[in-house]
Amino acid sequence: MRLSTRFVVCLAAVVPLLVLLAGVLVLGLVSADLRAERDRRLEARLSALTPMAKTYAWTHQLRPWTRPDFLAQRLTGAALGADDPGGVVVDVSGTEALVIGDTPRCRPAPTVDGPGGYTEGERRWRYVAADLGPAGSLARVWVFEPEQLLERQIALLRRRLGGVTLIAALAGVGAGLVLGRFAVHPLVVLRRQARELGRSAPGTVRLGTASRVTEIDELAALLNESLARRDEAVSRTGEALEIARAFAATVAHELRTPLTSMGTNLGLLRHPGLEPNDQAGIIADLEGEHLRLQRLITLLRGLARGELADTTTFTDIDLADVVADAVDDARRRHPGVTIILAESVPARVRGWEEGLRVIVDNLLDNAAIHGADEAGQVEITLTLTTERTVVALSVRDRGRGIAVTEREKVFDRFHRGAAGSGSGLGLTLVRQQARLHGGEVEVTDPEDGPGTRFVVRLPAAGGEQEPGGRAHRGAWLAVSRG
Repeated sequence: MRLSTRFVVCLAAVVPLLVLLAGVLVLGLVSADLRAERDRRLEARLSALTPMAKTYAWTHQLRPWTRPDFLAQRLTGAALGADDPGGVVVDVSGTEALVIGDTPRCRPAPTVDGPGGYTEGERRWRYVAADLGPAGSLARVWVFEPEQLLERQIALLRRRLGGVTLIAALAGVGAGLVLGRFAVHPLVVLRRQARELGRSAPGTVRLGTASRVTEIDELAALLNESLARRDEAVSRTGEALEIARAFAATVAHELRTPLTSMGTNLGLLRHPGLEPNDQAGIIADLEGEHLRLQRLITLLRGLARGELADTTTFTDIDLADVVADAVDDARRRHPGVTIILAESVPARVRGWEEGLRVIVDNLLDNAAIHGADEAGQVEITLTLTTERTVVALSVRDRGRGIAVTEREKVFDRFHRGAAGSGSGLGLTLVRQQARLHGGEVEVTDPEDGPGTRFVVRLPAAGGEQEPGGRAHRGAWLAVSRG
């Protein structure tokens, strides 16, 4: 059953019921008021007729030789001339009772003055009575009124109330239909909008929040938030799948060459006439290919970990310690390279220590491989400084540099320069981690001589952040390769 139909049915059932209950209450109150008013009218009529009835009784008891016809006529005229229905009985001991109007044939017990009820046959009466002399005297007056008169009024009231209830029921159905549709219209609109969500592209349609019904608008806002999270998850999933496809294709391509070379060398090792010197050369080639594969797999693992890193787990880290450790390790990896840490100050950033180490390690390795001068010597200089909310690490070499047209391409995956050496993933990892920490990578020329300079900007610890982890107002970590 639809909500609008349920609302109509409930309203159509409740309104008549409420009207009926109210009618029953009103009927009871009005009936009680009518009965009380009738009793007051009977008492007032009794009070008005009692003096004349006393005169009539006194005349019969004390002056029996007189003719009381004149007094009886006057009493009858007074009783019948009133607008009140019913009748009056004046009973004087020793004489025939004077009966005026519509009264029962018999009278109630003389000990009850009323107001009270009296039944004779199928008729019921309401009466009041009073003695016409001292208490216990033999003269008494009764004022009667048939109960049927009041019952007819109450029956008329019941019929009218029933008609009003029926009209209220029909009006309740109509009002329920109209008000029900009006009341549930925001839900109907919400349902229509929700139906459109499944037919449209993710993120293009949202539920309206301007129905001016608080509950509906709050529900729509909550659903919109859920939809936004769903669309974001779908988008991330799609991007991840696309990256995974491209990544898998590229990795397969990159691994094919060293594996093919290794397979060829292994085939040559099985040649029966292979000289010892040739065998040693083939083994050396195999070791080189093995190291290349090992480094490639290590870099791919780091790239995958960077894609899955959670920025909510970042902590405050002193970049000076990370740089110092990276320099020591780089000197051991490249014993023929001169690495100089010219300046280093405490520089705290908020990030992932392993990711920051990836930035410094790969920049140093890239400089060590490509930064040789004309004499074949490699000299790398690092400088770590802070500028307000900026932490700057400068690393420079004196190599032949990178052409302006190639400076953006060097960050592409598996991109190699003219020399064709390296894995093509080192600088890709640098940009990935820089952006993960809220920054960006930039390639520039050194200020004093040949070489190449890389700049990655990230906010320092405590710096303002834009949504999504981006740095705000130029707060960056600068990493330079000279």
